[in-house]
Order: sequence, then structure tokens, then C-alpha cells
Amino acid sequence: MLVLVIGDLHLPHRAHDLPSKFRKLLVPGKIQQIICTGNVCDKDTYDYLRTLAADVHVVKGDWDENPHFPTSLLLHHPPLRIGVLHGHQVVPAGDADALAGVARAMDADILLSGHTHRFEAFETEGRFFINPGSATGAWSAVWPLMKEEPEKAREASEAEQEKKADAKEEEEATKKSPEGDAAQQTKTEVTQETQKDAADRKTTSEDVKEDGSETGAEAKSGDDDDDDEEEKEPPVEPTAAPDPTPSFALLDIQGAVVVTYVYQLIDGEVKVEKIEYRKAINNGPDFRY
Repeated sequence: MLVLVIGDLHLPHRAHDLPSKFRKLLVPGKIQQIICTGNVCDKDTYDYLRTLAADVHVVKGDWDENPHFPTSLLLHHPPLRIGVLHGHQVVPAGDADALAGVARAMDADILLSGHTHRFEAFETEGRFFINPGSATGAWSAVWPLMKEEPEKAREASEAEQEKKADAKEEEEATKKSPEGDAAQQTKTEVTQETQKDAADRKTTSEDVKEDGSETGAEAKSGDDDDDDEEEKEPPVEPTAAPDPTPSFALLDIQGAVVVTYVYQLIDGEVKVEKIEYRKAINNGPDFRY
């Protein structure tokens, strides 16, 4: 049985149409069932899905207004149980542990979800998880707006942290050693002398100020001008993350085996990836469909 898993189309709010190369692939008569992970958004898109197959199941996304769409579904393809939900109910969005908890609660062998607009497929705890992504490549509020910190900035940050850690270790080692006690005492004496010198300079500065000489504020202004003249390296700004890749999935269900074909539109070309999942069958007394 061939099942189309599609979702997060967001038509016509965030995208104008399904990619033409996807429309050429999705033709009536080849697909027996359609499972939509939500955010169909308009009736025309829903009607289009019904032209591809008579058996259409849709869960309600956070942008769907159709009150008849359920929030979740559990479909039976013996011996498989397929759970479906949009995914905005999962916190954090797309989190593997949170999704595993949902699958356990639904007692599903396969969990289909969306919301992140990013294709993902993985297996854990003997269950299979699929996110078909966004069929139109629509933007998402949970899609990362920025990439991770650039390599140069990250290396600088790590070097600074190592420098601080080394300085802290050196200070602690000095405090613990006998020489450290003497050094600490000397440091205290030097600090006291420095404070005394600063007080004397302050008194002298006030005397000079009364005589009409350059004030401390003017001197500070001059120092600031010197600092401004120093060349500073501009901060490294992160670059914008790429848009979501349009994608959908086809499930070829053959008993306890599911072969997933992932279709992604990359650089104007459709790329296909194949993933296989096999449910471990238990024929003991607890066996259930």
C-alpha cells in the first residue's frame, strides 16, 4: 500500500502553490491513502489532495481553521499502528524525547508529525518517527532565523573562556601555597599603598583645579579621544539561515515493513532518499494489532 505523507503547505498564506515538479509526481491512481500532518489552510488544497486519493486523513494544524479536523489520529495498518499529529503540541518543537513520549502514550509503532518544516526520520525505542517537512518550503516561526555562531567567533569565545579558566586556576593555586600567603600579603600592602597614592593625587588634583588648571573631566575626555582612535575589529555577525527545503514522503507499507521514500526539492532538482523500518513482531500472549 502506497501512502502519501504531506503537511505544512500553508497555502495561500505563506506559499503560492505546490512546486510544479512535485505536482508532476503526484498524480491520481498511484496513491492509495493520504495522511496530512496539518496546516492545509485552505479548502482548495484539501480538495486537491482528494483528487489524488479517496482516502484522505488530515489532523488540525495551528493555522488550520477547519473545525472538523481532529487534533490527532491513530490509523491501523496491521500489524502497524500509525499515530498522527501536527506537532505544535510538542514542546520543545520536534524534540525526539518529547515525540517518543507521545508515541508511547498513543501506543503507536510509527508517529507522523510536522510543525518544524524540516524533514526528519529516525528510529528509537523500536518506534519509527517521520516528519515530512513542508511540501511548499513555507517559512516557519520555529525554523532557525540564524545559523550557529561562525567558526571564527566561536574559536575566539572558546579561547577567552580557556584564558579565564587558566587565570582562575593559577590564582587558586597561589592562594593554597605558602608562597601564596606571602604574595597575598604583599599584594594587600601594595593595594593599600596604591589607594593612599590615589588619595594624595586626588588632593593635588583638587588644588590644581582651584588654580584654573585642566580639570579631571577634561583629562578624561582626552583619554576617551585616544581610545576612540584605536582601531577596533568589527564584530562577526551570523548569517541568515537558508529557507526550509520543500519535501514530502511516500510510505510503501508491506506488512511489518515500511519503506519510506523522501522527496526533497534541492537546487531545483528532486532528490529521493530511501529509508526502511521493520517492526519486531512478537507472537507471544501480549501480541496485538
